[in-house]
Amino acid sequence: MSEIPPQGAYLAKTCPQAVQLDVLHPCEPLPRSPFMAMLGQEGLDFEARVFELLAAAVPDAVVIDSDLSRSAREALTLGAMGRAARLLIGGRLPVDDAAHRAGEPDLLVRSDAFDPSTTDLGYLPVDVKHHGTLEAKKGVDGALTSNLEALFLGPSDPDAELEPQWRWPDLIQLAHYQRMLEACGHASRVGRWAGVVGREELVVWHDLDLPVWHPSEYIEDPAPEPLSTMQAYDLEFAHRLSVVDASLAHLSDPASPLLAEPIAVPECGECGWRAWCFERLEESADLSLLPGMTVAKRRKCQSRGVTTMRELTSLDSATARLIAAGVDLEHLVEKARTSHPSTPVADLMSGRPKQTEELEAEGIATAADVARIDRRTARFGDARLAELPALIDNARAWLGPHPAYRRRGVDRVIVPRADIEIDVDMENVSDGCYLWGTLLNERDASGTVASEFVPFVSWNPDIAVGELEAFLAFWEWLTSLRTEVARRGVSLLAYCYSQGAENGQLRRLAALCGLEEEVEDLLGSEQWVDLLPIVKSQLITGRGMGLKVVAPMAGFSWRGPEVGGQLAMVSYIEATSDPDETVRASAQQWILDYNEDDVRATAALREWLDQRASSLPSIEDAVPDGPAPHPVASP
Repeated sequence: MSEIPPQGAYLAKTCPQAVQLDVLHPCEPLPRSPFMAMLGQEGLDFEARVFELLAAAVPDAVVIDSDLSRSAREALTLGAMGRAARLLIGGRLPVDDAAHRAGEPDLLVRSDAFDPSTTDLGYLPVDVKHHGTLEAKKGVDGALTSNLEALFLGPSDPDAELEPQWRWPDLIQLAHYQRMLEACGHASRVGRWAGVVGREELVVWHDLDLPVWHPSEYIEDPAPEPLSTMQAYDLEFAHRLSVVDASLAHLSDPASPLLAEPIAVPECGECGWRAWCFERLEESADLSLLPGMTVAKRRKCQSRGVTTMRELTSLDSATARLIAAGVDLEHLVEKARTSHPSTPVADLMSGRPKQTEELEAEGIATAADVARIDRRTARFGDARLAELPALIDNARAWLGPHPAYRRRGVDRVIVPRADIEIDVDMENVSDGCYLWGTLLNERDASGTVASEFVPFVSWNPDIAVGELEAFLAFWEWLTSLRTEVARRGVSLLAYCYSQGAENGQLRRLAALCGLEEEVEDLLGSEQWVDLLPIVKSQLITGRGMGLKVVAPMAGFSWRGPEVGGQLAMVSYIEATSDPDETVRASAQQWILDYNEDDVRATAALREWLDQRASSLPSIEDAVPDGPAPHPVASP
């Protein structure tokens, strides 16, 4: 690995395929999205604020000028540590050529910040992150935190109500810096402690030797016991280095094999290589495109000879259901092989009444019936893949000619309806929720529906004030409407799509306004309906179930080619902060139009579910064109 250039802390937490493509560079990657650029700027702004607070709180802190060259920053950092400076801000550790590491921790804190009684002059790495770092206590140990303004008084006693958030990317990054400190001889001897400064503006301390992780799914055959952050980092970093090494060898000799391949993972959404990868994934109908198919599950399928979606669709659903139910097929087949064909499965599965019941439900009542078990599917018996039946159905839906299918056992798609229907969708940014958009739908005696978009919005740049204005106006309107409906004796339902975001914001704002009881009354009532589980429980697409995926099946389309909640967050900055009034007005109208389209999409989807979705074919009828099931040998 002598040719590998020094790698930053990002490497150990990056998709191996992205690492490989960074070396091969088969095309130009996609540019950073406006949303990620916004998050990046917010992070830099928050980092600058924390740096300013710490520089004021620790007068002898050493601030390394970020405009200097890398070598100059390394020299200044090494010199400051050699002088035992209490705090280094914005430093760069000396490159560890032997281990191929380079790194720039936000903060390097002398050991006595964690243990004021120590005489050790080593350093602890601390990073600044623009997200929360604490959560409600669930375990035994509370959070150890240090106040930024009293950093060198040491951490407080363990918090009685809060514990640290263990975020994989943050901790893996800190482990990288810990290894670099060890390599240059400036690691603390009070222990491998590292800190994260988040929105709470506290240093939240983590023990990097505490066994809390299992490695990522990219690591094959990991040890079953939990690993410390340091151990997990070492595995991940070494794996990515081998990917880089193989990529460099491939550049020199195209016959040299590569170690990574395109796989769809949650991180793909903002990766610059996503277009390159997904073109190939779609062409090959890769297993990873299926909902619920993780890297580990994909590996289990491949190791059992199922490498494509077409091969997955050829598996036998009945056999897969038996596997998912925990039926010991190996035992069953062996017993059937040595028994008379008329032997009841209850005798073959003596002492296993639940398994017998599952077999009989699939029509396997005697030893002769056991021959109907598909041997290729039975290979998954030891895979611990309870999702196998769903994965097979998803593959059939993905490859099928229809955009969606009815799930097994769904004869008619049902969606609750009312005389008055309200579609609700909120828009928020990281600091608050500024818009509650509603579509009021009322059906008259002739069946004609009158729809009115009613937004409750605040463009106040002070979102802490504006979000309360918008929420209270929305809540007063909705409460009055519910009261009027009750007086008139007609029914009302309010719909959203994926209620987690709306519910979270409603509860948070209710707590600020003293409306907890009233909000919980709505959320716990039948009047508040989430369309997502209604769709998921009755339909299957083989792809995602987001509103942007399913609403087009109802014939709905958004006004703009580029729409999404992330783009709305970016537009909000223009809508509230741009000095040009014309730009502000345009951004505000774009957000309102986008929000209106979202609520009209849920209304269109609901109507389609109620009127036409039942005509979709059942997934039971989506028989693949692949090979027929392979029965086991007759007993």
